[in-house]
Amino acid sequence: MCALATKAQVPDEIARAIMLPTSYGDLEGTVFPACDWLRANMPVGRAEIDGYDPVWLVARHADIKELLRDAETFHNADANIMLQPTAGDEYLRGMLDGTTKVLRNLSYMEPPEHTAYRRAQKPTFEPGAVLKYRERFRRVAIDAIDRLFEHDGECDFVATLSSRYPLAAVLETLGVPQDDYELMLKWTQDTFGGDDPDWKRDGIEASPEAMAKQWHASVQDFHDYFESMRMQRLAGPTGDMTSDIVNSRTEDGKLMPDLVQNHMAASIAIAGHDTTNSAISAGMLGLIRFPEQFDLVKAEPALIPGLVDESLRYATPAKHFMRNATREVEFHGAEIGAGDRVMALFVSGNRDEAAFADPYAFDITRRPNPHLSFSYGPHICLGMHMAKLEMNVLFEELLPRLGQVELAAEPRLKQSNFVSGLKTLPIRFTRA
Repeated sequence: MCALATKAQVPDEIARAIMLPTSYGDLEGTVFPACDWLRANMPVGRAEIDGYDPVWLVARHADIKELLRDAETFHNADANIMLQPTAGDEYLRGMLDGTTKVLRNLSYMEPPEHTAYRRAQKPTFEPGAVLKYRERFRRVAIDAIDRLFEHDGECDFVATLSSRYPLAAVLETLGVPQDDYELMLKWTQDTFGGDDPDWKRDGIEASPEAMAKQWHASVQDFHDYFESMRMQRLAGPTGDMTSDIVNSRTEDGKLMPDLVQNHMAASIAIAGHDTTNSAISAGMLGLIRFPEQFDLVKAEPALIPGLVDESLRYATPAKHFMRNATREVEFHGAEIGAGDRVMALFVSGNRDEAAFADPYAFDITRRPNPHLSFSYGPHICLGMHMAKLEMNVLFEELLPRLGQVELAAEPRLKQSNFVSGLKTLPIRFTRA
């Protein structure tokens, strides 16, 4: 492995603001200012802080897209796809025979494996294919909104609606029984919440090794759960998404390996609702902070697709994804060595002034809206059309019933540098 170049050294306070999970409990005061500084002063820079591998930070929207397009030079999964402490990665390598690949899903694959399995899965997630779930989503949305209005005009929007609706929507799509929804929610929090003191798994201490152990253990829980469903759906498909996943075949007519089948289904359960939760809650916060946008979409429901995309940009549920260089390469003035780790900062790219006019404003009429919330390039999120459909249906049902809405207290953010968003959103509201 080549040593990282010594030029373009990111200042320690900026590096810590970007890399440390605790920073993400304060996006506006810590993370966003650091991203602004990087885009203006060092759009590709070397960052190094105690406890972490040295990484290259890529902050500008156009540069991130260029990075993600070049999947041959910048691999997705030779190293961990997310940034965590070096000790955590070392723990995973000890558990997983020298690798950090906790999941055998598309995010941890390179061609030709990635190409083959993505093609096998693609028909299940195409826009036309997911439309069959629209009315299921609508029924789930109406039930969730009914429960919101049981709260007598004040509640935590995250706990009451935005975390519950996508959970129920995606799990019903997968064919998971309702009795297991709470279990799935707990395991998802274990998966994405190890850095947050409120989301620690029982019996897990706050250390890099312990957080990696929590991540590994929660993935194993999901695997074990979906193993029984996989066997049932192989024997008798039921028309749900789990049936589609486990029975899909590669171009040579073969089923995917058992572990890949389980981890594909688990990935939808894990990422398919927590990221959507973050986008929905951020969208509501945007409508509260920019009430003219609330009035506009209430008056023009045709703007709901724009509201969905702007909510995704405003939230940026996945704050980064990691890549590693496969060779020495010059990238916008940075001499990146073979094996060097590169951090694509979606949280910065989605606030880039060069890509978005007035990027800190919440604007549902923003056209175009080339946000990076589903990533970009060969690894762009396969489930993006399903996520957008979920959000469209919810806002279609919620907004006509909502009169006024305002903050009841300051919201709180989850502490995670990978997948994070609002942990609480206390609101006061009236019926339309």
